[in-house]
Formats: sequence, C-alpha cells, structure tokens
Amino acid sequence: MPKASRSGSDKLAALLAEIEEAAYARGKADARRELLDLLGAGRAGAPRARASRGRRGKTAAAPRRRARGGKRAPRGSVPRFVERVLRERPGLTPPEILACAATDMERLIKLPSIRTELSNGRGQGRYELNGGRWSLPSTVAVAGGTVETAQPGAAPGSETGAGEDKSPLGLNF
Repeated sequence: MPKASRSGSDKLAALLAEIEEAAYARGKADARRELLDLLGAGRAGAPRARASRGRRGKTAAAPRRRARGGKRAPRGSVPRFVERVLRERPGLTPPEILACAATDMERLIKLPSIRTELSNGRGQGRYELNGGRWSLPSTVAVAGGTVETAQPGAAPGSETGAGEDKSPLGLNF
C-alpha cells in the first residue's frame, strides 16, 4: 500500500474517532441533564425558599402544575366539593359525585381524591355509606345537642305538624 493512502486513512480514522468521542460526550451530558431534571436537582437558578405552612391570610390557591404537566385541584377543594354535592343530592356513588363537577376547579378533582375524602370523612362522622351510596349524616351535632336533618328518605320528625316549614337542620319556623 502506498504511504500517502495510509496516512490519509489514518487521518480519516482519527477524525472519525474524534467525532465519535464528541458525540458520546454530548449524549452523556444530555442524559445527565435529563436525569437531574427528573430528580428535581437540575433546576435553573437558586433554590426557592419554602412557603410557611401557616393558614393566616391565605385564600384558595391557584392550581399548580404537576411534574408531568397536569394541574392539581387547590388544597381543601375536595371536602368542600363533596359536601356541597351531597348536600344538594344525597345518596350518590363516587363517580356520580365526580360527574356533578360544575366549575373548572371542580373538574380538576380526581376520582381517587373523592374516594379518599369519603373514607376519611366516614371515619370522622362527616359522611355515611348506605348500600354503596354516600350521603351526609342524618344527624348533625350542634351546641345544644343533636338535631335531625331533613334528608330525603329520612323519617319525618314527630314534633313537626302538618304543613309547617322545616329548615335543613330540622328546626320549625
């Protein structure tokens, strides 16, 4: 083989090795950057200070973006939503409760969040389960004692006369 062609092939091999090495380094840096972004350590700028956990002066927070890009319902919106729906229409299943979402914020609430709220609230006495259907409890504790609520399907109170108006707490007017 002539000496000139050998030096040309050596130059070509060295050039290819250099290109491969640079491409490998770029790929390695990209992979590291993606991994750090996934782990949350690759944020640009200084780390943000954590907000205080106090409730003073706070209003309903705007929905935040999740790491995957979806929005979250504001904190405390699930119990308010579930209570409002069950007050208006007792005896619903969790999917039926979710179908009653009326606002954009309520539509951010997910079915597992409703199920968790119902099971936690049942343990605290805020909700009742009867035959797979959820409702508010038939009795509400007030300062003076317990008062029957006027829920559909509940037995009418004996102390009310015919034709009298009854408030949602079972009080006569």
